[in-house]
Amino acid sequence: MTDHGGQPSGLLYRKLVDLIRQEIQSGKREPGQQLPSIRDAAASYGVSVGTMRHVYGLLERDGLIRMQRGRGTFVAEPEQAPDPAGRKDKALTVIDRAIHLLSGLGFTAREMAIFFELRLRQKEESTRALRLAIVAATAEERSIIHRPLTDFRQIQIDRIPYSDVTAQPERLAEGYDLLVAPAGLCTELESLALPQVTIMPVVLAVSPETLLACQKLPKGARIGVLTVSRDFSNILKQACGQVLNESFQLDFALFGNLEKTRRFVERHEVIILPPDYISLVGSAEAALFRGELARGRTLIRTAFNCDQGSLLYLTRAIEKKYGELREWLTG
Repeated sequence: MTDHGGQPSGLLYRKLVDLIRQEIQSGKREPGQQLPSIRDAAASYGVSVGTMRHVYGLLERDGLIRMQRGRGTFVAEPEQAPDPAGRKDKALTVIDRAIHLLSGLGFTAREMAIFFELRLRQKEESTRALRLAIVAATAEERSIIHRPLTDFRQIQIDRIPYSDVTAQPERLAEGYDLLVAPAGLCTELESLALPQVTIMPVVLAVSPETLLACQKLPKGARIGVLTVSRDFSNILKQACGQVLNESFQLDFALFGNLEKTRRFVERHEVIILPPDYISLVGSAEAALFRGELARGRTLIRTAFNCDQGSLLYLTRAIEKKYGELREWLTG
């Protein structure tokens, strides 16, 4: 399976979900067994970190694996229900009592079935996590948008490449409550035949600290710019264009090959790195910038933030969705 440059083709992620699901259900992966980290699994299957994160997210949603922060990812243990026969008898007693009361109010068996089904659906909706999809063309943009959203509780976030959406718009028909995307991409998303989902635009801005670091670079310095996604180099050039102007010679390269990355770093005095690169590239490449190779070189670890107005707008939309999911409790 291949996923060059972080751009999954077709429904590659679904094939991986089915493969790991079959391994778990067949016993090849036993309950409690630790799975590879997202980064290691991505390298093993030849896919991007973002695609593997989505695969693990779907498996966790289906109850097949458990992802524990700081510990790792494990095959889920089957739940052992104590005294199943006793619980069943109690449940039937409660249902019989409810049927008796509803019959006394004049409701038919068909009407009761409708009420039970409606209430069960409402209960499921009221307790499930809010499902949010982050759609962007580059892994860097998806990571930037994801960072401030980790503060929300009871929210499931999937990062989806824009190329996946254009190839398979039905991928968004998996019950997402909100779709978050860079503002410049929203018009294109709205022009697609997407399932009904609210699109929330966010504006991404380079940090003042990044611009200040670029302003301090000596004229004529040999500058190398590394990115995870090819398109993010254009975003960097646009964001830092006022300070990285024609007085600098910029060379661009992509992460993904350890030796090529090493040689690229050796040729430049200044290296500009993308946001969150440590979580987006292999551990060996990330380690290049902590060792001997980095000494004597200027490293600019760029940072981007979501505009405060965009975050406020998104926060209100999330709170509104929470309210809609739970309003049945007071209905």
